[in-house]
Amino acid sequence: MSKDRESMKGTYFISSISTTSFLVEFGVLSIFTLFLLDVLNFSIPLTSRVYAYYYGFAYFLPILVGYISDKYMNKSTALTIGFVSMIISQLFLCLSASLYTPNNPVRDTIIFNLQNIAYFIGFLFLALGTSFASLSITHIINTINNESSRIKGFSIYYPILNFGVLIGVIITSLVVGNDNYELYVWIFFIFAIILTIGLITFRLSKEKYLVDNDGNPMKDDYSKDSIIEESNKLLRDLSHESIFKIKDLNIRQRRKLFNDSLTPNDKDGLTVFFIFLMIIIFYRIAFSQTSISLIFFIDMYVQRDLSFFTIPVQMFSLLNPLFILILGPILIKVNDKLDKKKIELDFIKRTILALLVLVLCFALLTVIGYYIDIDAVNKISLIWIVVFELFLAVSELLFSIAGYSMVGDLAPEKYYSLFFGFFIATKSIATFLSGFISSCFPEEGSVSFIFGLPINGLMTFFITFVIMNLFTAFVLIIYRKKLIGKMHLEDLNSA
Repeated sequence: MSKDRESMKGTYFISSISTTSFLVEFGVLSIFTLFLLDVLNFSIPLTSRVYAYYYGFAYFLPILVGYISDKYMNKSTALTIGFVSMIISQLFLCLSASLYTPNNPVRDTIIFNLQNIAYFIGFLFLALGTSFASLSITHIINTINNESSRIKGFSIYYPILNFGVLIGVIITSLVVGNDNYELYVWIFFIFAIILTIGLITFRLSKEKYLVDNDGNPMKDDYSKDSIIEESNKLLRDLSHESIFKIKDLNIRQRRKLFNDSLTPNDKDGLTVFFIFLMIIIFYRIAFSQTSISLIFFIDMYVQRDLSFFTIPVQMFSLLNPLFILILGPILIKVNDKLDKKKIELDFIKRTILALLVLVLCFALLTVIGYYIDIDAVNKISLIWIVVFELFLAVSELLFSIAGYSMVGDLAPEKYYSLFFGFFIATKSIATFLSGFISSCFPEEGSVSFIFGLPINGLMTFFITFVIMNLFTAFVLIIYRKKLIGKMHLEDLNSA
């Protein structure tokens, strides 16, 4: 092993362990919607609502899990709890899948029979487990890398993570195949075995491989302070008041103390930040459709029969991580060339570009939807979905870079964690809203409404996302200079 790889040994080790958890998480996600539709026989509106409730909860849960794991357990224990919870989840999902019976009637409401109860318990443990696992893994990488190697550490972690996502979807597609609902039980059983292997490997090898850049064992401690004590310390650091005075303040007084600690520039930055949180929510509402309404669309309207092989619906989930892996290095080279030519792409410009590319994606589906609505075509070529996913990956890369840049540009150092927590929380809100919007996915003979607009076909459904994000992009273009002025970048750069 080279000296460079030796110094990053701990990062490579924990990143490899992470593949097992992400393999399972995204492997299950690739069949989440299909399982609800075809095994539990939920209707499209009910499937969308369940998606909204579950992922709205799942993306909010890390806030609570992060607090518990930070305060009451070390990082190794938190990761172990995460893996054990995920193993339990797969066993409950096995039970639910084993109770599959064909030709059951489609349901618009949830019936609390053994199959459904086992399914929801399984996903409760999955949400809990993925929260513990993902938070502890990123915390470990942050701990074992020093300031100079942290970016490199996460650069190693992210591709390995996406490799796990790809393998998870491939395993799911190979085992389940196309419309073989009785085989779902085996995929959950295989995932339970994979997680068990990952957990055993971690517990047996962590003392040897879980080391920092200098070869020292990872610091595996935790804070014993309560949340009240931590908030007192935070207010003390922000306001420079004594801890004894802060302890006697009520909530209103604490809020005023926090507000008084903000400089005029901080308040302007906070205004811009919350405007961008709204924009991020709109973007993610549309982006999340790839896991819900796009699955409905592919299942019903895409020609997947290649004569020698019928492509399973879940296999289309391979496209996004595959394009991210391909396009990521290309985008890095493009950014380098722009830097050399001194062409600046701030996070506002990147966000506008990401929104416009997303508009292009849904405009494509809108046009296709029009021809399906007028019965000009029954099934479309899968090439159109590949094109959609390609441009969606470009938009995602632009948007993710813009989002992280936004937090870095707008968050004063003393508020960085707080700002980043709000940034992550938008995913919970957006996914929740996205699930309810997808419940309006058009079915023959039915009319529903999104924001008061009648949805009576595929064209009107997809054009909703075009209008939403096109309007957001135009607002950003019009008010870009005002937002830049409120960011006070010249003061930030001089500081």
